[in-house]
Amino acid sequence: MGAEAGGRSRVDERDVIFARAARRPGTPAYEEYYARRPELRALDDRLRALPDLLAPGGSHYDERLCNEARRHSSAIDTIVADRDLVGRWAGQLRGPSDVTGPVRSGLLRQGAYAVGFAALTRRFVYTHKGRFDADYGRVIDLRHPWAIVFLVEMDFAAMGHAPAAAVICESARQYYRAAVMALTLEEALKAAGFGAKAHYDAHYDVILPPLAVGAGLGEMGRHNLLVADRAGTRVRIGAVTTDAPVRPGRPVSLGVDAFCRVCRKCAAACPSRALSEGEKVLVRGVPMWPTRVERCYGYWRTVGTDCGICMAVCPFSHPDAPLHRMVRAALRRAPWLAPLALRCDDWLYGRTWAERQQRRHRSAG
Repeated sequence: MGAEAGGRSRVDERDVIFARAARRPGTPAYEEYYARRPELRALDDRLRALPDLLAPGGSHYDERLCNEARRHSSAIDTIVADRDLVGRWAGQLRGPSDVTGPVRSGLLRQGAYAVGFAALTRRFVYTHKGRFDADYGRVIDLRHPWAIVFLVEMDFAAMGHAPAAAVICESARQYYRAAVMALTLEEALKAAGFGAKAHYDAHYDVILPPLAVGAGLGEMGRHNLLVADRAGTRVRIGAVTTDAPVRPGRPVSLGVDAFCRVCRKCAAACPSRALSEGEKVLVRGVPMWPTRVERCYGYWRTVGTDCGICMAVCPFSHPDAPLHRMVRAALRRAPWLAPLALRCDDWLYGRTWAERQQRRHRSAG
């Protein structure tokens, strides 16, 4: 990994837990990876021995929902962009010296929840490909100066079922929507004469959450997920990197950092104890709350879903109702109100995920 300014370093996708889990014994990629990282072989082999996601054997396996999620995930690799839409969008992108407006309006028309623009710094570009054997180890040399980042919203009711299969089904739906938007925008930008590369589920050359922060779409929470305005953690992220001229945004303060310091609901609710209840530490030169990714992913494989409890329990993920808008606005202006806001959230919704589930079932009944 190459060192970056400020002591920060780039990430090799081969070291990401999903890439590690994709290695198969006996393949060249497996042998190459564990020759370099022998200390991870036994741990990763134990994870691989657990049931696959969406497969029978997980404690929350649901045949109908898991099959639907699998269809969405598989369809990502066969997406064909609407040629008429690409052509119309490309026509709007050819004229202006700054394409920020037509890019934003086009993505919003397709259903994006929010759109932002950020400078693409090298530290957010992976060093090597690692997810699939076909391009394993390929050096990533992405030179686009800009990233167009957008969010799609996940359904609040579906997330309330965490960690059941409804959550991974909703995840797959929204990952698919984000992929359609990203690939359509990539084709439109290319048709307008610009360089562009789409980044979406399992096909990332860049690390999306910090780019979303740089684009002004939210802040990182204790769970190391993006916390967006209005939808909280109930979002999935897509992006297109490009050399098209855009106006970059700036990071915003939503009061998330101050709130996460006192809240800790995600860490307390995490069934695998993968999230930190302590203070931030330096990870590759960046202050953040550490996540024990092997514990998190191991729980996913045990239940057969992508869990989602940390997303669902987060107070920022409540629906965009007047009361919640008022609290969010207050936290933006006065982050010191975080302890009071947390006590109110405990009183209204419960301190633990179990309490929230009980109240949800009572209200539904």
